[in-house]
Amino acid sequence: MQIIKNREVIQTAWLPDHSIQHANSGQRILSLNPWLEQLEFYRAGERSEPLPGVMLQPGEDPGLLTEWLTEIPVIAINVENFSDGRVYSLAFELRQFYGYSGEIRAVGAIYDNLSMMEQCGFDAFVLQGGLSVEEAIDYFSEIEFDYSLRSPDSS
Repeated sequence: MQIIKNREVIQTAWLPDHSIQHANSGQRILSLNPWLEQLEFYRAGERSEPLPGVMLQPGEDPGLLTEWLTEIPVIAINVENFSDGRVYSLAFELRQFYGYSGEIRAVGAIYDNLSMMEQCGFDAFVLQGGLSVEEAIDYFSEIEFDYSLRSPDSS
């Protein structure tokens, strides 16, 4: 699957999988509840593969993942409505308050707001609704002013 990550079009193997029965199944992204149900499996050290990624919905508590944040490779956030400010807050909280340094992926209703989403902490995007990844790259330059709390030297 093609996504935008760090302003580049790439192929990714990390895919949402809602039918997964067991967490030890490679590069998959699970919804929060199935992911949490597998905690005993993770704690038992029975896995040989990386932890699966997690798909958060607006309003879900990222604090439930605190113990595992250094090991979770991808946290996807479902963007059902691009104007729902909770998705921006969720990405911001993960970066600023929880110190998450892995991939934060926006999935869903993403249009010309890529620059703003990036400033909030997203670094990867799965586009839906007819917008191609090549066309979407231009949207990073739509907002010239940086509203984020990053220092001017960092990107």
